[in-house]
Amino acid sequence: PQYITSSPMGGFSLQVLKNQNKMTPIAFAENLSEIQRQYFKVNQGDLFCSEADILARQLCEQRNYDFAGIIMSNLCKSFQYFPDKLEHFAIKGYKIAQSNGDYIHMMARLNDLRKIYYRRPDKLYQYVNVLYKQEKCLKELTNHYETATKSFRSIIRKPAPKEDYEQMLAHVQTEIGKLTKKKHPHDAKRKLLSARNFFSRTGNAKNVEYIDMLIKEIDTALASLKQ
Repeated sequence: PQYITSSPMGGFSLQVLKNQNKMTPIAFAENLSEIQRQYFKVNQGDLFCSEADILARQLCEQRNYDFAGIIMSNLCKSFQYFPDKLEHFAIKGYKIAQSNGDYIHMMARLNDLRKIYYRRPDKLYQYVNVLYKQEKCLKELTNHYETATKSFRSIIRKPAPKEDYEQMLAHVQTEIGKLTKKKHPHDAKRKLLSARNFFSRTGNAKNVEYIDMLIKEIDTALASLKQ
């Protein structure tokens, strides 16, 4: 790609690509945020978007997924109220985190996508697909917490406690069970029972009651099919 070196982002991109091995993630993130402020101040958010997107692609080609991930996190945060842009950057950010084996950032980008698809009947397929991907990430985080969190690349935050991911998993499995109980009743029931086990263990009676209701609906439907 051709960078306009006279633009702040163009000059920064060239500097990064030449000196990325000498640059810390914190310095990269701080410089990126400062340049972003310059663009947004003069209402050139779209230009920043396209130039930052180009840099992220170049960094991925050079296997610098840490810096590329920082760009995508930045863009997702900046455009969280613009669904089309957010969807584009969240999908790219998810793939970058996946390349890095970073399950926590995979979850973050899937959460961005989940917010976009939530309560949109036309996006139900995409919503359920995101839930299945979240379940897979959360199983990795709960079953292999120590190794899975080692790949977490963050310049500020630490991974959440294992129990938080177990709770997220139970909520995701409940949602999958609710949405797939008619089409995939046996699989839905397995997920609901797994979630019920967690909520029962942690004393969340309200969620146990809700899951019992869903399981009863599944059992009633399966019984009627046998008659």
